[in-house]
Amino acid sequence: MKLSGRHGRLAGIVPITVTAVVAVLGTGCATTGRTDAGHSPVSPAPSPAVTGAWSAPSGGAESFSAVAALGESDAWVVGTHTPLPTGIYPLTEHWDGQRWRAVPCPSPGGLATPTRSSLAAVAIDAPDDAWAVGAWSPIQHNAPSYPLIEHWNGVTWTLVPVPSSGGHVTEVDLTAVAAISPTAAWAIGEGVAGGHSVPVFMGWDGTRWRYLPSPVGDALGGPSAGGLAAISAHDVWLVGEVGAPKYLTPVEHWNGSKWTIVPAPQAYKDQKPNIGLDAVSGSSSSNVWAVGWYQSGPHGDDRDTLIEHWDGARWQLQPSPNGPPGARGEHRVIAIAALSPTSALAVGRYGALPLTERWNGVRWTTVPNKLLPGVKYVYLASVAAVDPSYAWAIGEGSHGFIIEKWNGTSWQQLPNPKP
Repeated sequence: MKLSGRHGRLAGIVPITVTAVVAVLGTGCATTGRTDAGHSPVSPAPSPAVTGAWSAPSGGAESFSAVAALGESDAWVVGTHTPLPTGIYPLTEHWDGQRWRAVPCPSPGGLATPTRSSLAAVAIDAPDDAWAVGAWSPIQHNAPSYPLIEHWNGVTWTLVPVPSSGGHVTEVDLTAVAAISPTAAWAIGEGVAGGHSVPVFMGWDGTRWRYLPSPVGDALGGPSAGGLAAISAHDVWLVGEVGAPKYLTPVEHWNGSKWTIVPAPQAYKDQKPNIGLDAVSGSSSSNVWAVGWYQSGPHGDDRDTLIEHWDGARWQLQPSPNGPPGARGEHRVIAIAALSPTSALAVGRYGALPLTERWNGVRWTTVPNKLLPGVKYVYLASVAAVDPSYAWAIGEGSHGFIIEKWNGTSWQQLPNPKP
């Protein structure tokens, strides 16, 4: 089960990595020995991770994978920093209400033993309680991949020990995270067991991460990709897709002790096309949204938007805008942030243009998207909403990574951060 996407309650899903060559903001990541203030202490990850104080070299490339927001002066983006001459390091940047700035974060190995480390997902539930997850591996041919978990305590990011699988799972790549309190967070991803890809699911209880029963989507016949959302400790949703030769839409629910596959629509316009769900988000147990695509033509990239809603009893298809007529290429809703029964924001792509939509309690409609001059070939891959008039979205365009801000009426691209 390949899971690509990441968010807590207010973060979007990102099934596509956003990369760009830009100046690095501030200093590189650095490890610290500080523990949480007011929460259970966390410490560096166990072997084979090695920690040590360091500063990453400057220059190189940045990529943003996910965004999460708690307030108008508290938002995070995470991703990867690839400075020269060697090494790939995790990247965290924070919005303080005025600007985005790089915040030091730990990386296994430091400069003494450079690694390939990246953060794929971020979730925040309090100013002093945020999680970022991803993977790291040694710089060598066919190196194994190890899970990477980091925690923000309001002052610093620290590496957190990852649980042992008892030898059952040999490699793990964490791709999604959700958090609702200092004692309740979950992460999901892909592992390798017996030479085969398997889903992995972990939970945080305020003291440690541990393995929990895995989703059952693989029983449907193939790998999947999708997103994770937590409403409560007994109400967690996972969506995705079961791959070729026939795409289906596994929707799974965690009740605090086990996963259950929940029936979801498999037909669209009286047909049963290939369908995939990229993201899920909800504001309550009776208001959950899932978004993605369905195959609308004979070719694999003939895709139109798909939106489904859970009302507490069943999943139902909802009409969704598909972008202006005549736009060529894939039409897809990639990320969603649900605020209430009358407010949700969704982003994605239609052809080479960004797709931005809003739910007003009655219907989904497209909303204006204002790009900077000369920017083309844009898609938006992650969204985080604070309230109906304040949200963030990230993506990629012809000039590198994209950061957009929602003001309640339209999305507007901001200039890329400068050092």
